Amino acid sequence: MRLVLVSVLVWVGCSSSIYLQVDADDNANFGAPVPVDIVFADSPELEQQLIALSAQEWFAKREQVLRDNPDEDVLKVVSFEFVPGQKIAEQTVRGNGVKMAIVFVNMGGSAATNRARVPVGSTVHLRLGDTTYQLDIKK
Repeated sequence: MRLVLVSVLVWVGCSSSIYLQVDADDNANFGAPVPVDIVFADSPELEQQLIALSAQEWFAKREQVLRDNPDEDVLKVVSFEFVPGQKIAEQTVRGNGVKMAIVFVNMGGSAATNRARVPVGSTVHLRLGDTTYQLDIKK
């Protein structure tokens, strides 16, 4: 019986994670670090508010959103900053039990939305270029 319980707990923990790989070009973001947030929201209303934001808006409003939603069971944010030339092998980013996450990529002064919904359990390969990024998602 213990073996089954352990297996279920391991499966549940993994099922709310995202597996992140990163390849930043040597001149990514024109040589500046790239902030990246992975946001797990366990409220349909909150998720709809967040997915409407561009990355630039998210990073400007992040502190207030976190103050308004201090419970990690409702809102969990995992933040990274990648530098030009950085390569990251697959890394597990643990969520809070939700089915989808939002990845925000703050690429300098980009006017693009620079965000994407990602199903948990996916492997996300993030490639950072000089002015753009690419997300390859494998479920």
